[in-house]
Amino acid sequence: MKKLKSMPASDVLGIIPDNLLDQFARDSDVDVQVKKLKGKTILQLFLYGALNFKTISQRILAAVYASDEFRLLFQTTGKAVKFSAISMRLGTIKISYFENIFNYLVHSKQVSSVCFADTKIGVEKLDSTFLGLSSKLLKFGMDFNPGRKNIKFGVKLSGSIPVHIQLFTNSSDISEDRVFPKILMETQQKDALNITIFDRGMNKRENFINLNQKHIYFISRFRNTYKTDIVTHTPVTRTTTNSLTDLSDQHIQFTNYTLQDATDKDSTFRLIKGTNKDSHEVIYFLTNVDFLEAWEITELYKSRWEIETFFKFIKQELNFKHLLSRNENGIQAVMYLTMITAILLTIYKKVNNIVGWAITKFKFMEDLQRAIMYQWAPQVLAALHEGKNLSQVQYSSG
Repeated sequence: MKKLKSMPASDVLGIIPDNLLDQFARDSDVDVQVKKLKGKTILQLFLYGALNFKTISQRILAAVYASDEFRLLFQTTGKAVKFSAISMRLGTIKISYFENIFNYLVHSKQVSSVCFADTKIGVEKLDSTFLGLSSKLLKFGMDFNPGRKNIKFGVKLSGSIPVHIQLFTNSSDISEDRVFPKILMETQQKDALNITIFDRGMNKRENFINLNQKHIYFISRFRNTYKTDIVTHTPVTRTTTNSLTDLSDQHIQFTNYTLQDATDKDSTFRLIKGTNKDSHEVIYFLTNVDFLEAWEITELYKSRWEIETFFKFIKQELNFKHLLSRNENGIQAVMYLTMITAILLTIYKKVNNIVGWAITKFKFMEDLQRAIMYQWAPQVLAALHEGKNLSQVQYSSG
């Protein structure tokens, strides 16, 4: 697909055509016995709220739904709804509707052309983030802070967009040694050369061996708390990078440790070591990638910072640090709504070469409103001339 040099906001929204949204609604039965807050309307409400406000709540969304501007933008004609109706709808809505939209976006041709074009090796970043609330307000979740309940989101990022997200609420899933393997094993693409990068949260030896057995390539910071046996020393072509000196490269196995049915190859890894130029800390990297140089491994690991930036973006700009719903079903719905919004904004930002997420949000809505107002200008001007409220105007795409 030809690489785009620019894309208006209306075309970005058009990546998910209306007829497909309607098909997803039928497939998931999301709108059975629902008159006002249909699945598509909830999606539009969240998009509008997240793009226009730093913080959104159910009351704000109810006010948005009743506004003339929202009705003009999305051609809705329904009467006002109470915020409690939005709360109830989020609590029971079919999650599969939003999950299908999310998966469609991730695999769409338009998204692939912007995010995955000309990539011979897919580099994915894996991490998790916690959100917490008083246990008086949130009745389920992990208990590791007195008086608070916490929930955890595991995210895999590729091409700057989330390609997988999963909610964890059980205390047993606090450890990344439980969460990361679940995500890695469940989302691995067949016949695709992907390298997943993650931090030191996962450290169990059996997990690394299991990844080798499943032929899942990874690069990780390593705590080096286990005894290891050196199998071979590998000469390095470069001993320094912008941030590291004294690079070394070894093939190692864990001392006196193996798994049943694991071969020598399954139990062998590369341990790359370097010294931070500023702090003089010795840093270890564990990987099973054999087709890159040691310095390339360390430089590739630095790209993991992208997922930290992503978490900051969705928390600060898309309201993700605030729980719009305190019901588990509602939290999952908002989780997918946030990821859908993040993908659309990322596409708009990348294609139009915009710097900064706050500016991207502003330009996206300005662009969309300009396009819609131009489309409806004759009817809006006629309504103003006749002294009508915009909500009284009948809009027609014809």
